[in-house]
Amino acid sequence: MLMTDISAYLQLHGRASLLDLARHFHVQESAIQHMLSFWLKKGQITLIDTQQINCTSGHKCSDCFECQDSAHQVYIWHKVN
Repeated sequence: MLMTDISAYLQLHGRASLLDLARHFHVQESAIQHMLSFWLKKGQITLIDTQQINCTSGHKCSDCFECQDSAHQVYIWHKVN
């Protein structure tokens, strides 16, 4: 998998969680995080932590264990003008 594969995926979808990326590319989350750090340093993506947002079950994420932590780490691709 190349760095460009990750950028192409994020450009196509606009945003994706760490869990989604790991599943899509069949790679461990730690490997994906390492590759995403490249794009973070370049300023092409932003990491947002969605744990402050209520999940679909109606519970606060901090009080719930239904989702994996990596599902809360969402990366957003910045469009270049």
